[in-house]
Amino acid sequence: MSVLKGNTIEEIMTSYNEVIADFQQQLQEKITKAQEAGDAASIQAICVDVQNEITKLAQEYQDKMNELSESNEGDVSGKIYNYPCGVDLDAIVYDGDRDLLLELDNDPEIQRAKQDLEEKYGVYNSRKQLLKTSLKLTEKLAPHIYKIANVCKETLKLDKEIEFYVYQDDKFNAACYPPTADKLYIIISSGMIERFSIGEITFVVGHEIGHILFEHHKYNARGIMDEGADYLSPLHAMKLFAWGRAAEISCDRVGLLCCKSFTQAGSSFFKLSSGVTTASLEFHLDEYINQFVDLKAEMASTEVDPEDWYSSHPFSPLRIKALELFSKSDTYYSVAKIAGKPQITEAELEQEIAQFMSLMNPSYLDQESESGIKIQEYIFMSGYLISMADGTVDQSEIVALGRIVTPEAFKEYMKITSKLNEDDLKTKIVELSQDLNTFLSPMQKLNILRDLCVISAADGDIHDDEVDVLYNLSYFLNINGEFIDRTISDITEEEEK
Repeated sequence: MSVLKGNTIEEIMTSYNEVIADFQQQLQEKITKAQEAGDAASIQAICVDVQNEITKLAQEYQDKMNELSESNEGDVSGKIYNYPCGVDLDAIVYDGDRDLLLELDNDPEIQRAKQDLEEKYGVYNSRKQLLKTSLKLTEKLAPHIYKIANVCKETLKLDKEIEFYVYQDDKFNAACYPPTADKLYIIISSGMIERFSIGEITFVVGHEIGHILFEHHKYNARGIMDEGADYLSPLHAMKLFAWGRAAEISCDRVGLLCCKSFTQAGSSFFKLSSGVTTASLEFHLDEYINQFVDLKAEMASTEVDPEDWYSSHPFSPLRIKALELFSKSDTYYSVAKIAGKPQITEAELEQEIAQFMSLMNPSYLDQESESGIKIQEYIFMSGYLISMADGTVDQSEIVALGRIVTPEAFKEYMKITSKLNEDDLKTKIVELSQDLNTFLSPMQKLNILRDLCVISAADGDIHDDEVDVLYNLSYFLNINGEFIDRTISDITEEEEK
């Protein structure tokens, strides 16, 4: 029997949030009664049952969202992107952007936070904010900017007015704001307007229009994570930021369609990276592209910085390389109607870009790979062992564990773990540790241990027995136990604020 009611995305989201709230209330009532009776076994059983029900609910939500996606709510075209313009957005979108967007659309917790954020702040008034904080550019004030706009509109066959704004800043920057029914809003820094060429600004404007065409404004990563801080996991944050980076690749393609020159696009990246706009440096596109080779080698080394996972943009050498590949692809030749023979196919284009873009993502996101599966299994089993350490598997710790692994992994490993005694569980964790030591960098292992420390603190107190387990886990991963001390200290200080 279906628990969720509704026939639209909004109705299903509302129903899901209502059922989750009801589950939480029932859980609290049952836990309170069991605590009053001093029945620790019942508390553990209640936590497991409720978590299983929530997992089933999340699966039902995802199934319903998949059904809506397949039917496209009555749109027989089967297209994902339907913004009114004259280019095939489904053809030019970067596959990583599209695939991660569908994951976000089908993630019930992300949708819950998104809905909460929208209900809290309402519709953003782009024009009001821009008129308050910047200078509106009219065609008389900036005729060259409006000529650029006309080129972009003609290229994309876009029947919308574009309103431009400028703000005082020597840094090179531009952004788009959420559009209205009849207008697009783009703001450009004074430094960029003064020191970028017509071709370079055309690429930038085309890029910003791309964000609007692909409706990237529908997900505000930082806003969603802040609003859903109580129930969203690090995995959610990583997916949101990975999608944001993938979205930039799609927009660069729109920018290239508008400026029609890979050299001009490369020159804009060069200025954005170096800040140099004078003859003091000679611009050589090939030399700039070659920086990608050095960066890729460094990123593929053992020292991975977790801060990369939370970056809103891909590194510039990755973007310029991705755009170079697109400029040589049969996709670009077809959409831009270029004569000649492309150098790479659509499949080769997407595969190569996905490979080097993955260097900015944690292994957590690669759920299909052997390494991704082992990481999920290790985190779950280690987290469960921590929860067992004080003699009772606390509900809050299980909930925290459920936020760090995927719902699918939670469901599968909950069944496996419930059949293992403590010694068998420890043996399995040691085996997994040995596997992880062969392919994870020290920084990746530190990130996993940090998340496990968060699980141990989920019930509001970190017991000595849990700390002992964390020490053992760090030992098996060849990490100094002092890291556990520092992390626990940081968590404790944060909770006391």
